[in-house]
Amino acid sequence: MVAGAAEIAVRSGALTGLTVLLISTVSPDELLVAATAALGAACAARAMRRAAGVRWRGARGAGRAVLLLPWAVLRGCGTLLAAAVRRPEDAVLRRTAVRQGADPGWAGIVLAASPDTCVLDMPHEDDPLLHTLDRRPGPVEKTVTDPGERR
Repeated sequence: MVAGAAEIAVRSGALTGLTVLLISTVSPDELLVAATAALGAACAARAMRRAAGVRWRGARGAGRAVLLLPWAVLRGCGTLLAAAVRRPEDAVLRRTAVRQGADPGWAGIVLAASPDTCVLDMPHEDDPLLHTLDRRPGPVEKTVTDPGERR
């Protein structure tokens, strides 16, 4: 019960915050509407997650990956800009393995968030196929993948 209330509160808070960020000036009425809509959406999202049988799991490395994400995006933008100016000689296809204890769902999302990396396929739950413009793994890739499993 407490976990369910916490999940709804976090989802609702995130959705309300996003709505407030997207509105230039927020009146009390708009804030009330945003909070009410976010609460309804959070309840619906929780119900859908439970109906699908999805459970929270595998958060190992998630905090570090989220902290490194801004740096990975900036680095990826630089790599992408350099590739636009000259032909990328370092572009590679690389199959990796998600670290033990990390959920492939969020791992795939943070891997694809960098502009120089694209997750092409994840045929099994733990082995993403990446197309990168740099032979060296980026900071997020180093965090969420197993270094011994890069091929």
